[in-house]
Amino acid sequence: MTSAPAAPTAAPTLDAAAVAAFHQQGWVALRGALPPALLAELDGWVDQVEDWALVGGPGLHHFEGTDRGPRLARSEELIEAHPGLRGLLCAGAIPEAVGALLGEPAVLYKEKINHKQPGGAGFAPHQDAPAYRFVEHHISVMVPLDPATAESGGLEFAEGHRRGRLPDARGRLLPEVVDALQWVTVDAQPGDLLLFDSYAPHRSGSNRTDRPRRALYLTYNAARLGDHRARYYADKRAEFAAEGASFEGERARISVNDDFLGKPTQERPAPRALPIAQLFARYASPAAHQLYDEAITELQHGLQCAAIAAAAGEAEAVVAACLLHDVGHLIVGDLFPIDQPLPRDFQHEEVGARYLARWFGPEITEPVRLHVAAKRYLAATDPACLPGLSPSSVRSLAVQGGPMSAEEQRRFEAEPHFAAAIAVRRADDAGKDPALHVPDFAHYTVLLQALALR
Repeated sequence: MTSAPAAPTAAPTLDAAAVAAFHQQGWVALRGALPPALLAELDGWVDQVEDWALVGGPGLHHFEGTDRGPRLARSEELIEAHPGLRGLLCAGAIPEAVGALLGEPAVLYKEKINHKQPGGAGFAPHQDAPAYRFVEHHISVMVPLDPATAESGGLEFAEGHRRGRLPDARGRLLPEVVDALQWVTVDAQPGDLLLFDSYAPHRSGSNRTDRPRRALYLTYNAARLGDHRARYYADKRAEFAAEGASFEGERARISVNDDFLGKPTQERPAPRALPIAQLFARYASPAAHQLYDEAITELQHGLQCAAIAAAAGEAEAVVAACLLHDVGHLIVGDLFPIDQPLPRDFQHEEVGARYLARWFGPEITEPVRLHVAAKRYLAATDPACLPGLSPSSVRSLAVQGGPMSAEEQRRFEAEPHFAAAIAVRRADDAGKDPALHVPDFAHYTVLLQALALR
């Protein structure tokens, strides 16, 4: 399963005051550093990782026991299987901000998501440096996906990073050290970045709210000290296999440090409905019942396209792509009345492919992404295409680039999913008949569930 590349991010503001604050207190908050579009993409990626954890997918995942039952606590070692996260974490604005604090380029040491679901435990006072082997000094970045507050188990910091490693027992700071420190709660909202030194003392409480407090934690070291990520995870997997999933049967082992306060569990949460619940809600929304074309709604159009593809004997993935190919319209809201001109191309195909990538692989997402390009291709190569387009398709073709040039055609024909995209487009053009009666959305439940779990 793959994901669309990360959207570019603007460089976070690291002015002289922010740099000075970081070196003085060991942490600094960059407020509103990530744009809303990237946050929406990240939210989908984290959902996708949670689905991996619940069905035995890629990555290293850790669970805890809570009063509400077993819960996912942490996911890590993710970028091998997730191109979107890899693109965001290994290049661009976030590592550049860390490099500005290090005074040299930064390389990713490790990445994790702390899910901290309702009832999820917090962390005892600790420093990260003792758990991060092979390099003495690191800088981490917290990227909150949900509000991180005292009630939801946000971070508390104390100055002390300039003293190096403080006295601890298996990674937990000794009580007399904790009592001598001055602690401050640092709230963080989605869009903020919270950068902190690996020697900065910090802790967090349990999540006492009814919603998750998910956050990415990204750790970097100076590039001149080497890339130790693969070695770190190899050692961690070996250590966990040898030592078991708990510390003395009392606390879940999710870190090399004994700092996590969650209870161990041998149970796993039940997998979520993948992806039927969310897709049902999306296709039951008012947007899905707007007129897609002159005579049918977006929901009717998707159902007709899927039925046409199934009747033609197309592969299951193509049928699913036909059903869902215009989901981007329901997200960006660009279903304008037919008597209005389109102000611009909203690239609903790209939006839809990114949305679907949290559940489905490229055999579905790529035909969705390419179905507009397929219209442009057919408009240039098939004499019957243009006369057969509906008025709404003619209107959108104008803002989508018009018929392809010869060079564009050659590039499109080289796409691995070229044939599937053409099949989706053929069904797209045929699926606009107000008199056609086809199965409803629930008819595809088993198909979608099976394709998602693949």
